[in-house]
Amino acid sequence: MGVERRPEWLKVRLPAGPNFRELVGVMRTQALHTVCEEARCPNIGDCWERRTATFLILGNVCTRHCAYCAIAHGLPTEL
Repeated sequence: MGVERRPEWLKVRLPAGPNFRELVGVMRTQALHTVCEEARCPNIGDCWERRTATFLILGNVCTRHCAYCAIAHGLPTEL
């Protein structure tokens, strides 16, 4: 029994464009946290290639507890 290949429209491309790589560098050097990364968003490549990101301004913890989200939840550390 052969493996059926997925149609092209269903495949997700690996994020690798120049804008994406630049934003990764900025996030690391500035120690910034984004919803995109913390929530493990599957669209991060598309958004970051368009130079769009959503920031977590109080660190990598969110005060909400959305059941569908992968962001750590709880109380943020003091400023």
